[in-house]
Order: sequence, then structure tokens, then C-alpha cells
Amino acid sequence: MAMQARRLTLAASLTGSLLLLFACSLTVPGCGGGAQMQPASFDEGQGLHQAGKHHEAVQALETFVRRNPTDSLAARAQYLKALSYLELKEYPLAAVELQILRKDFPTSDLVEDAFFTEGVAYYRQVGDVRRDVTGAQDARAHFQRFLAVFPDSRYGEEALEYLEIISDIFVLKQLNAAEVYRHLGRHDSVALVLDALLVEEPHSNFIDRVLLARARNALKTGEDEVAADSFRRLLADFPDSPLVPEARAGLERLGDAPDQ
Repeated sequence: MAMQARRLTLAASLTGSLLLLFACSLTVPGCGGGAQMQPASFDEGQGLHQAGKHHEAVQALETFVRRNPTDSLAARAQYLKALSYLELKEYPLAAVELQILRKDFPTSDLVEDAFFTEGVAYYRQVGDVRRDVTGAQDARAHFQRFLAVFPDSRYGEEALEYLEIISDIFVLKQLNAAEVYRHLGRHDSVALVLDALLVEEPHSNFIDRVLLARARNALKTGEDEVAADSFRRLLADFPDSPLVPEARAGLERLGDAPDQ
């Protein structure tokens, strides 16, 4: 649970980290001085963004890009505009602005950043997965594409962290579904759900739960060998899991004493 909390904390803070990362990189020479800013200039938009006035920043940056599409700062203004939308929790709009950056400024050094941050925007659209997993599916597909296009990206570790979190989301949802089937006595459906998770979500942090649930279900249906295999895999792959004692006890009841 501590590892999971760390991952969720990381995911929640990634956008803030991006803002800090680009606070300096998006600054033009002389930033921080007392010079008066021109209306709808890059400096004005950046200043509003940094001041947390994101509605005003969006307007100023949009005007700047529209008036100066070939300016060397246009791509940076486009990116800051997307970050302001992220801060406003306008995640679909942020994703669109990042797509525009990649399309209209394909040679910009911000393309990689925009590609990754677009995935963050999709992830932040993830709602109650008990009702709809579309947001999580979109985020997963995007981060997978990102890693394929930028295999050596400095965002690679963060992208993998997001993919792990998304995998956990799917596993928890399906574990809930399996529990509903169990209460209904539909043990074949439970087995189908859990077996699919073991194949499709091998990197989830909750696979130990899946294995234990699979073993319990197999015991209900008289599949002792399946239960034993699940217990053994849990012990081998998750030796520090809090579920280990139950797995050991299960194997002993089956007459298959686990290795100490």
C-alpha cells in the first residue's frame, strides 16, 4: 500500500512538476526585470500563467500565437496555453492544444513534452471507473504510443509509472466485478475474469490479490491443482505480500507444503 500511495502521489504531482520544469525553460532573456509588458505578448501570457491567472493567460497566449504563428516563441506559447488549461482542469482542451502544438510545430523542441503531457491530460480525465474506463483506456494507449515514439525519453520513467497506475485501476475494477460474480455463485465467470487479468495485467501491483482470489475460487470449484498453482505463484512472485500466510496455509491444506 505504501508503494501504491507513492505512485498515486507521483501521478498527482506530475503536472506541477512540469510547470516547475518549464518555468525557466519558457522564459525569454531578461525575464524577471521590471520592463513593462506589451499587451498579448509572450511575456504577458507567461507572466499571467506564472501568476496563476490562467483564464487571462489562455487569452493572451492564444492572441499571441494567432498574431505571430511563425514567431520563435509561438510553440512555447502554445505549450503554456495547454498547461494553463491543465491548471484549470480543462483536460480535453489541454489535450487538443497539445495536439495542435505537435501538428503545427512539428520541429519544435517541445514536441516530446507535448506528447507526454497530452497523456497526462487524458489520465486526468479518468473518472469513476466503475462506470466508464474510457479515460483510462485512452491514457494507456497514449502513453504506450509515447514510449514507442520516444523510447529514450526523459519522461520514460513517469510514463511507466502512469501505465502501472492505470493497470492497477483496471485490476481493481475487475476484482470488484469478480466479487459480484462470486456473490452470485457464478464461479466460472469469476475464473474467466481473473485468468484474463493474469494475462493482460501482469505488471499490476495487485496481482497477488488476483492470484489469491483465483485460488479461492478454484477451491470452490474443486480445482485443487489450479488453486495450488495460484498459491505457489503468489509465494514465488510476491514473497513480501501480506497475503503470503493465507497462501501458505492453503497449500498446507492441499497437502502441498510450501518451501520455507
